[in-house]
Parts: sequence; structure tokens; C-alpha cells
Amino acid sequence: MAGIFQSVFQVFFLIGYVLLFIISIIILRPFRMHRKRKKSTVTLKLTYLLYLAVFLCFTYLLLFGNKELREDDVPYDTLFNVHFLLFLTATIIPNIGIMIRKKVKKNRVEYNIMFSVINFLYFLYLLFLCVSREWALL
Repeated sequence: MAGIFQSVFQVFFLIGYVLLFIISIIILRPFRMHRKRKKSTVTLKLTYLLYLAVFLCFTYLLLFGNKELREDDVPYDTLFNVHFLLFLTATIIPNIGIMIRKKVKKNRVEYNIMFSVINFLYFLYLLFLCVSREWALL
């Protein structure tokens, strides 16, 4: 019975994650061109969506992934380690960056490029954690 409940719970989470990603695409409209800042705006939106896709995969792995460690892996002694702090910043910084982008009037191209780089770095970091199974140590 517990296995059925967990399977249903996983399906609901997957449906929720897919809906969240689709709603993000609808709200951001990634291929809608801005007349002055075409490339930087599209780049910001696409890097955010890349980050969001990997972030959702990462959180799904944290919740439901197999947490069996290899024999040579040693879990962290404390909760506050480098990976946990980077994960916390990964949950906050890109989302704040995409939410306040319209409030930035001056230096908007530089802002878009800066947050595009930040989003891409978090994308690479979370992708590394997913592929290398470092998420199981958190």
C-alpha cells in the first residue's frame, strides 16, 4: 500500500512540475522579441528556462531519487555545506532576477546578460549534480 501511495505521489509531483514549466513558458513568452533588446532578452528567457528545467529535475531527484551512495562516497557531516548553500542560492537568485527584470530601466542589456550568465552557471552546476549523483549527498 505504501508503494502505491508513493507512486501516486510521484505522478502528482511530475504533473505539477510539468504544469509549472508550461506556465513559466506561457508567462515568459521566450520568443517574443523586444524591439530594442532582442538578443539579450531572448537569451535571458532561454537560460532561465534551461535553469528551471534542470532545477525541477534536481528537486525531483532530491525528493524521489534513489539515495544509495557508492562505497567511496561520504555524506556531509553538517547541513550547511558548499552544495547546500549553492542550492539555496540557486533557488532564490535566478527567480528574483527574472521577476525584477522589468523594473530595471537603465542598463537593461547588461542586466539581461549578467543574469543570463548567472542562470547558465546555475544550469551547469545543477546539471553536474544530477549527472554525478552528488545530489544524493545533500
